[in-house]
Amino acid sequence: MSTSHNTLNYLETKGLQQNALIAELDKNFPPLTPHPSETTNAIMYRAGQRTVVEWVINYIEEN
Repeated sequence: MSTSHNTLNYLETKGLQQNALIAELDKNFPPLTPHPSETTNAIMYRAGQRTVVEWVINYIEEN
């Protein structure tokens, strides 16, 4: 069974879009070390954001 040229283009484009999404998420919600001056709420909020980013990355990598 062969794969059509259109299918290969779609898969390549999808991969590029996923890489762009991951790069954008990492840029906007980077893993950061908490600073002692931050409130617990601020630390937990940022940790929650990063947890979602990591879930998206894992989901993309697994599928």
